[in-house]
Amino acid sequence: MKADYTDTYTTTVRNARRMTAPDLFRLMFVRYPKPVQYLLRLRNRLVKPFGLKAGGSFTDLIQEQNEENVVFGKQDKHLTFEVGLTCAPPDAYKQCQAIQITTSVQFHNTLGRVYFFFIRPFHCLICRSLLKRAARNWERDALKEQIKLENNETNRTTDF
Repeated sequence: MKADYTDTYTTTVRNARRMTAPDLFRLMFVRYPKPVQYLLRLRNRLVKPFGLKAGGSFTDLIQEQNEENVVFGKQDKHLTFEVGLTCAPPDAYKQCQAIQITTSVQFHNTLGRVYFFFIRPFHCLICRSLLKRAARNWERDALKEQIKLENNETNRTTDF
């Protein structure tokens, strides 16, 4: 796609286990924080009178998926957007992994440009915060899993 707008946000996950792109997708786009849910509902109501398509699940928009990448997007008469999630191979030495989200938008007409002009500040804020939240939740869950495993190991050694 020839993009009129592109952005990329990257962060690093400290990990004991590898995060895959489908893991990142679930962390970012399956369950949203309440403020993001509110903004998406508000956007859907505001764009409806202009004939812009809204609503639905991001899961339905997945076009490509493997361990390192998930690509999803949507095309309508005003604009086309495509989002790529990438999870780089983990750095075993540093025990970390780069994760990123890239958004590309191609405008088809003036309404698409106007729509994205107003959406863009929220888009940037939401992408950055969801990416950081995904990293934080992954690290938290990995730590919980590690503590559980250590507790199980301790229980096994004290049972003798």
